[in-house]
Amino acid sequence: MVKRKIRKVIGIRRKLVEPRRKLYLDILVYRNLKKLLSTLEFQTVFTYMSLPYEVDTKRIIEYLIKKNKKVCMPKIVNSAEMVACEYKKKDKLHRNKFGILEPSSKQQIPPSQIDVCIVPIVAFDKDLNRVGFGKGYYDRFLKKVAQHCVKVGIAYHFQKVKRIKANEHDVKLDVIVTDRLVLLQKNAYRGECDEKDTT
Repeated sequence: MVKRKIRKVIGIRRKLVEPRRKLYLDILVYRNLKKLLSTLEFQTVFTYMSLPYEVDTKRIIEYLIKKNKKVCMPKIVNSAEMVACEYKKKDKLHRNKFGILEPSSKQQIPPSQIDVCIVPIVAFDKDLNRVGFGKGYYDRFLKKVAQHCVKVGIAYHFQKVKRIKANEHDVKLDVIVTDRLVLLQKNAYRGECDEKDTT
């Protein structure tokens, strides 16, 4: 399935989820993500403010702030680049040209200082490839983070597809967390993946 078709099909699936069902799935993803984060040593986290049909990130942002972690969010600066800006609970957010909330703060965090990146997913496969919105912002940003940074994608399990044909500029994730499982790279050299079912 080509990426354009994947975006269309998954987009329809996400919008068909009833609010009560979505809340239930959001809580399951949050629990699995929190469990994963408890196994990592980190201080600075890059995450994003979700759109209404995406996995809700508000819970995890609140959790990270309570844990005294430094939280930063994406801020688009031009048609090709986004930066990470620090976010604190009292800070105001504004909508960018895509309707996504981003911090008003101009306090940038260098990508090299980020320990964990939590990124949105339109679709994913068992090999930890992701399909985004097609603008390439996240792929370009993820190429700048340090080698130790753990790249985590979050999605609903129904966003999994059989195979995504990765392009040269695509960045593979280290972990994908859904309402049903945690998919992680088991052997970086052989590219094996391990599915830990959480149901």
